Amino acid sequence: MNQIGKRKKRTINGNALRTWGMLFLAAGVLGRGLIQNHILGVGSLTTQQLLEVMGSSQHAMALATAALVLQALETCAVPLYALMLVEGVQNTSSFPAYFKRVLGLALLCEVPYNLAMHGKLLFFSDRNPVFALVMCLVMLYLFSRFPEGKKTDVLLKIVITVAAILWCEMLKIEYGSATILIVSVLWAFRKNTLYRNFAGAAATIVCTVMSMYFLAAPMAFMIIHGYDGEKSTNSRQINYLAYPVILLAAAAAGLIL
Repeated sequence: MNQIGKRKKRTINGNALRTWGMLFLAAGVLGRGLIQNHILGVGSLTTQQLLEVMGSSQHAMALATAALVLQALETCAVPLYALMLVEGVQNTSSFPAYFKRVLGLALLCEVPYNLAMHGKLLFFSDRNPVFALVMCLVMLYLFSRFPEGKKTDVLLKIVITVAAILWCEMLKIEYGSATILIVSVLWAFRKNTLYRNFAGAAATIVCTVMSMYFLAAPMAFMIIHGYDGEKSTNSRQINYLAYPVILLAAAAAGLIL
C-alpha cells in the first residue's frame, strides 16, 4: 500500500502525557524549591543582595540561570494538565466524585508545597497550583448550567471566566489565572483538535502578560499535537500521588541542603 500522503500516527498516549507533565512540574520544584530558595537563598536575601552575590560569582550566576530555565519549563505543565482536566470532565462518570478527588489532592499538596517552596508548614502568601484545577472545575460546572448555542452563552462564559480569574488572584493560587484562561479556551474548542491546539497555544502567549515564564509554555502544544487521545493506564493512586511525592522529596532535600 502506498504510504505517501498518509498522516503520521500520533505517538503520545495518556501515560506519556502525564509523564511529561510531571517532568515539567519536577523541573519547577527543582528550580524554585531547591536552587532558588535553598542554594541561592532567594527567600532569605534581598533582591539587591542576590544581585551582588550573582555578580561576584559565576557559579551563582549559572545556578540562577538554571533556576530561571527550570521555572520556565514548569509553565509547560499548565497546558498539559489543562487538557487532562478538560478530557477528565468529558469522560468522567461522576463529576462530583471527580471534583472531590481533585479538591482532596489540592488539600493534600498544600503542606508539602509549603515545605518544598518556602520551607514552612504554613505559608499564606500563595496556594499550590492544584487549587487552580479546582477553580477550573467550578468554572466548567457553571459553564454546563447554560445551554450552548444561545447568543448570551458566550458572554456569560466570559463573565464566569473573568470571575474565576479574579478568585484565583484573590486566593493567590500559583498559575491560577493562566490555568483558568487555558482551560476555558481548550473547553471552547474541545470539539476540534486542530483549532483547540492553535487557540490553546495562543492563550499561553497571552499568559506572558501574567508571567514572562510562559514564553516557554507554547512548547507544550508540540507534545499535545502528538497526543493520540488514549487514556492513561496508570493506577489512579500513581496519577494523583506523584506530585505530593515530588514535593515531599524536594522538601527533604531542602533540609539536607
